[in-house]
Amino acid sequence: MKPRPPEPDPVPDRRSFLMTGVTILAMAGLGISSWRFIDKLRTPDFDFKPYPDLPGFRQLEGGPVSRGVPALVGLDPSERPQIVSGEALCAALFSAPRQTGDLPIAYFSDYRCSICRQVSPRLHALQDSAPVAITWHELPLLGAASLRAARAALAARKQGAYDAFHNRLMDSPFLPNNAYLRAVAGEEGANPDQLIADMEDLAVTRQLGMTAALASRFGFFGTPALVVGRTAFMGDIGQRQLKALIELEQQNAATLPCPVTG
Repeated sequence: MKPRPPEPDPVPDRRSFLMTGVTILAMAGLGISSWRFIDKLRTPDFDFKPYPDLPGFRQLEGGPVSRGVPALVGLDPSERPQIVSGEALCAALFSAPRQTGDLPIAYFSDYRCSICRQVSPRLHALQDSAPVAITWHELPLLGAASLRAARAALAARKQGAYDAFHNRLMDSPFLPNNAYLRAVAGEEGANPDQLIADMEDLAVTRQLGMTAALASRFGFFGTPALVVGRTAFMGDIGQRQLKALIELEQQNAATLPCPVTG
């Protein structure tokens, strides 16, 4: 029996040719559009608007916020600070120590704010890796539990345990009663009795009043809220957008309303 001759290669039909052509065109188009998409990811579009009564600062629309009313329990109205502008505003807004070149950032948060629980870790990561100086402001808007947690964090600051308390309170589902706060203080190396006493200290109350005055000055009625250099906004912000905004502010550091030198 003669060997069977090999079958010829199949000839592509018209549909195959069309599909190949469409694929090539799609890939070519994707190449162009993907570069545009990547470029957009690299440089987000920010729609800045100036503050009419805060020279040098500007506004940016943010994401979702937790709304409420500042709780100024124990602070007489006559003792509430009146922050206008200039050096007084800068000193209150950006009180964290910073080195030359550090970009000042002010962060306003509430321990009952679920969005803040996403933003706080991002800021901690930036604080450890970027030339920034973050001032952590307590803005309790969501009731008595928020106020008590804020007082506990500020009291812990007097013992050098603010970061530890911020992280614990931000992650905790428990209400900040005395038993819980004492337990956290003991675990974080703070004096529990001193912490409970300092929560009612006049300095803690005044700091809450100062933060509330700053929030009112910038029109912050919810948390989280941030002032990054000259740009203020409320609501969630992604890590990429936040880094892009920081880089943009650092490029124009010489014109910031609050100096970046320490």
